[in-house]
Amino acid sequence: MDLDGVARTLAVSSVTARRWASDGRIPGVRIGGQWRFWAPAVLTRAVGPEAASHVPALPPGHAEPAIVGTAQLAELLGIHEQTVTVLLRKGAIPATKVGHQWRAYWPNIRDRIAAGLPLIDPTEPEAPS
Repeated sequence: MDLDGVARTLAVSSVTARRWASDGRIPGVRIGGQWRFWAPAVLTRAVGPEAASHVPALPPGHAEPAIVGTAQLAELLGIHEQTVTVLLRKGAIPATKVGHQWRAYWPNIRDRIAAGLPLIDPTEPEAPS
């Protein structure tokens, strides 16, 4: 979910949603200069777990993926595929390069977004790419 989606969901302005994310009042993470959020985590923090149970985590017809490639990761994050590739090369998104293709474990990325944590834990050793 992007910043405007959070603002609509919480019935606040985009400026307020951005301030709440920056202050840590709602969990989110900046990816490629854009805020991204996991809807159930935002609703849990903002209005409680009961509200979050009424909102689907994924759009209808989508299954929770495990291992994702660049294109699917771009779709899940709502950013351009080229931006994802640049962030993968910089090591800003946890993933492994297998041959000529990147592979990422979506549940870890989703959980870090939901907790408002950076996608890469600076205390973890770097994985080979």
